[in-house]
Amino acid sequence: MKKKNLIRLQDISFGTIAVSSLFLLLGANGAFATTSAVDEVTITVPASCTMSTTVNSNHTATVEVGSYVDDIGDTTFKVVCNDAEGFSVYAVGYSGDTFGNTTMKPSVLADANAIATGLATSGDTSNWAMKLTAVTGDYAPTLETGFNAYHVVPAEYTKVASYASNTDSSSGSSFKSTYAAFVASAQPADTYTGKVKYTVVHPANADTPPRVSIEDLTYMQDFNNLSAEDRVGVTLSMQYDKTYNLIDNRDNRTYQVARLKDDGIWMAENLDLGRTALTQDLTSANTNLDANAATVSAETFNSWVKSSSSFTDHSAELIPLSTSNTSDGRDTDLASNTPYGTLYNYCATSAGTICTTYYYDNATSDICPAGWRLPTGNTTGEFQALYDLTDYKSIDKMRAPITSGGAAFALAGYFYTSTPIYQGSIGEYWSSTLLNSTNMCGVYFSASSDNIAYTLSSRSNGKALRCIAKKPHSLTISYDVGVSSVQVDGVTILNGETIEVEGGFTYSITMTPDAGYYAYWSATSGVIDYADNWTTTFVMGNSDGTLTANASYVTTEMQNLSSSNCTTTASHVRDNRDDHVYTIQRLADGKCWMIDNLDLGRTELTVDLTSSNTNLTDTVTASTFNGWKKTSGSASYTSGEFIPINGYDPTSKTPYSTLYNYCVTSAGTICADEDSNTENATSDICPAGWRLPAGGYYGEFRALYNLPDYNTYAKMRAPITSGGAAFASAGYFRDSIPQQTRFYGDYWSSTRSNGSCMYILDLNSGVYPNASGYRRYLGHSVRCISDI
Repeated sequence: MKKKNLIRLQDISFGTIAVSSLFLLLGANGAFATTSAVDEVTITVPASCTMSTTVNSNHTATVEVGSYVDDIGDTTFKVVCNDAEGFSVYAVGYSGDTFGNTTMKPSVLADANAIATGLATSGDTSNWAMKLTAVTGDYAPTLETGFNAYHVVPAEYTKVASYASNTDSSSGSSFKSTYAAFVASAQPADTYTGKVKYTVVHPANADTPPRVSIEDLTYMQDFNNLSAEDRVGVTLSMQYDKTYNLIDNRDNRTYQVARLKDDGIWMAENLDLGRTALTQDLTSANTNLDANAATVSAETFNSWVKSSSSFTDHSAELIPLSTSNTSDGRDTDLASNTPYGTLYNYCATSAGTICTTYYYDNATSDICPAGWRLPTGNTTGEFQALYDLTDYKSIDKMRAPITSGGAAFALAGYFYTSTPIYQGSIGEYWSSTLLNSTNMCGVYFSASSDNIAYTLSSRSNGKALRCIAKKPHSLTISYDVGVSSVQVDGVTILNGETIEVEGGFTYSITMTPDAGYYAYWSATSGVIDYADNWTTTFVMGNSDGTLTANASYVTTEMQNLSSSNCTTTASHVRDNRDDHVYTIQRLADGKCWMIDNLDLGRTELTVDLTSSNTNLTDTVTASTFNGWKKTSGSASYTSGEFIPINGYDPTSKTPYSTLYNYCVTSAGTICADEDSNTENATSDICPAGWRLPAGGYYGEFRALYNLPDYNTYAKMRAPITSGGAAFASAGYFRDSIPQQTRFYGDYWSSTRSNGSCMYILDLNSGVYPNASGYRRYLGHSVRCISDI
């Protein structure tokens, strides 16, 4: 949009005008000389365009079922504009005072009976439409194509009229609006109301629709329907150090929100959902639930109010903080002048999605309103970034009211029994960020300290919630032949589909290549942080962009390699037993390694394991191998057991793949109990030409770790593109449930340590390359090595 320098006339002040006297000087030659001064006055007349209405009808009509009615009243809009380049008028649906809502909302019935916008004059679907008529005269406006006849109500600001010169202040430029409706015979009786919002901008050639402002929003949930551009408009319309009121439509509680100095839009008071019993369910339309999260019924949510003295991370619990000293019964933090709100354990905070003792990922669902979410935590998260700003770099500043330049955080204390404690002296807030397998990151404020800290509190503790508005961007995803599907955070994305993701946030994205294909990502520069393998995590940048899943068929087989096929540059090869594609590379020890964990068994085999395709002597039939896939029961030495693990290690950038007990790992050759085996493995399920690495102090895991390239935990887990060895922390299994995925990485060797145990490579906050005492009934990863 073309911008002008606007100065209001009433803001212009004039300084004292100095009048210079005329001096007559008698020169040496007797002539007269003069001096003079010039005083220049400049004023700027600002461009000003205003719009008013003359209501000739209140747009009220009674429409019988099965009938079409047009010209339902009319309203004249007059624009007075002194801009030499004129003005444009934009229109958008605004039913229920909600930006972009194009329906006619019923007054009694459920919204499911709303009348949509449309142009039909008969049929089975009710609809309504708008039309504009230019008022003739000296300044008759130009109507945009289509709007001089009945037209659907636009869901986004759309240019509908313009005038390309200035007008006078009396006549102005005018147009009329009128409406039509068709009511199908099945439409229930009720009163239905639709609204259209008109906004004038100038000049007339403005080709960018006006941005939505905070004043256009009524509900917290309105943020869920904003485009990235509209969200920028809302942010820019908000002044620092000022609060704005929005309603949470789940319980009709009004909250203050504010734009803080990090340019994030934050709630300026703590969430208080649960103080009054809900009458509607928590769904993805009103609550921040991801695609995999289940609806939480109002009855279930209401049962979360805590009454017992026990504490748990398996059941949702919340406690509203109350007092009899305030008119609404809510206890208030005196420094921030905001209510303490309600405290929630993490099961309740996550909307019932994280309610186990062990959990291994960030929260993707929570009970913030739709369009809002928990802030990120830890030392690189949004809490820390806010506190690091000079404006908030003390507890007094973090607690100060918004209108005093603070962030208005209340010290609401916490709970672990049924009695909340430390109100007024400690404030603890949950984030969405994983800290370790049993804890999420919380932020801790103390009235006696100017520092914030990240707590190790169990998820059973109750803390306050402060939500932040999401920051979405559009990502268009396409994929080549050879890629059968793409999923983002578990949701299948169609080829060419555009989705909304949030800048700076981490997403899990998986493409499923067809058998025998190597798949890799390409993307718009700056849009994603990392995405080069078929399954990966990526961090969305701060602009819209595209992501393409590329695929190419791999002809080189693992079972038929020469030394020239494995170099110090990563390459891709195909396992001819199941057409799974792996990355291989010659590492700094000079040996050729698989850079991915073995994933044999994820899909059922249709070929037997023989000496021609597998590192073994005796054949293992496909049916025997497929029968080893574990679904239940306790651990076993004597039976083959394996479990495919879904997911991707965000550190190594490699898939978790499949875990195997040693009976499977050894291709069914070492399946004896306890001490009866005294030999190293000579057979295994690696492809022919590959084998398990040797273990122990003089083994190949140890030799690899001894090299400077890989002699730290970080180097062993670093991606191959960063010079690491890319070992994934896929965890292990003991019974039928994998454990410690993302935190432990255990790899079988071919070497017996003692009794019923084998040496392994153990990654667990450190590197133990010749770890012993690991019993063969455990399930560990397999990483094969070749001597080519």
